[in-house]
Amino acid sequence: MSHSVTSGRSPQQTLWNGMHFLCEESKMLTGVSIAYGTASQSEAVLTGRAQEIALAGNEFVPNEKPLTEDSIFDLASLSKLFTSILILQLVHRGALDLNEYVGEIVPRFIHLRNTTVFDVLCFRACLQTPGRIDDAPDRDEGLNRLFLVHPAPLPPIRIYSDINAMVLKYVIEAKSGMPLAQALETMILRPAGLGDTYASVPQDAARRCVCYNFEHRIAGERYILRTDVLPGLPHDPKALLLSQGGRDLCGHAGVFSTRGDMIRLAQALLGGELLPLDLLMEIGRDRTGLDHGDGTHRQYLGFQCFSKHPNQHLSEVPEWMSHLALGLSGFTGNHLSIDPVRNAFVLFLGNRCHGRVSNIAPPQGGSLTDYGLAPNGTGNVAWPDGRLVPSSARYVYFKDERLHAPIRDRMRELGWI
Repeated sequence: MSHSVTSGRSPQQTLWNGMHFLCEESKMLTGVSIAYGTASQSEAVLTGRAQEIALAGNEFVPNEKPLTEDSIFDLASLSKLFTSILILQLVHRGALDLNEYVGEIVPRFIHLRNTTVFDVLCFRACLQTPGRIDDAPDRDEGLNRLFLVHPAPLPPIRIYSDINAMVLKYVIEAKSGMPLAQALETMILRPAGLGDTYASVPQDAARRCVCYNFEHRIAGERYILRTDVLPGLPHDPKALLLSQGGRDLCGHAGVFSTRGDMIRLAQALLGGELLPLDLLMEIGRDRTGLDHGDGTHRQYLGFQCFSKHPNQHLSEVPEWMSHLALGLSGFTGNHLSIDPVRNAFVLFLGNRCHGRVSNIAPPQGGSLTDYGLAPNGTGNVAWPDGRLVPSSARYVYFKDERLHAPIRDRMRELGWI
């Protein structure tokens, strides 16, 4: 536990127990670093390892490295928050109107000439490429597929997509006159004092990077092991293909940061340092949610984030936060929620990929229990080479009870909410 958290009080002990369950009992995470607070106050706690194993020849061997206060995390989709901030900063400066058409700002998007920036920003535009970008044989073909993106009918349930933020990157570059990585540095990192946040991780900082390599997945009958996620390179396959090691930052993933810097970002937003409060309140406002009346809902989404969902089981925003709170999750194991109404934030920086079965898509009619897992998704999967690999496939559904609830109680105890 970090020195900033005092042990012995019930909410803190409950939080610690939840973290221990996730990292040591169920082994869904190798480690997690957590912070919560307001615009001016915060507490933090961490547990677990930044790395557990390494590949020596054809064998996995123990190679434990501790998680530390200055560990660098792959933010994954939390990167979308930076994209939203940059778009709204351009709006605030008068350099961009959200009603402008993407294809007029960036003519290479030939099929988006009647699609507004607003609709792309809040997912009202469902964008599809002619082929999966992460299946492209090389970067040039990946970019070709991205620039051929076109609008499609809005699906009834799931509309969240990486493609929208990938398009917004080029809007930001056209309107700012800078590559996205430079805009990030100039308009967010330097003004907010984020000195340990990167689009391209420096070589001397790579040793502090959390390891996301050796992720396991099951797709039908296929057992997949990733070995291409080296320290400082994005875990996201599309960003890994397109970003050239961070030199050409993508809009949806590829930013790396520490817990301290992410606390600073949340507090800079709540304190009005990066955006006026009225614009911050627009980010989490629901623009897409729909109750179909049969127990299903179209996703509740704001500006490149999740909005408060009426079904808490499906919500990325903690139940105690307001309807204007924004929520973001990162596939690597991260979460960030910011509530400008209640002046509060919650941050999880975790790792559910390293040496874990992160995703299981059983053959039709199958279930997780077919792989020896408990109904809630916990347990170990027998890999074809005989190893028992912990599953993190259902991690997202444990966050409310194990983490959000004790954080809520602790913040109430402190009088912060």
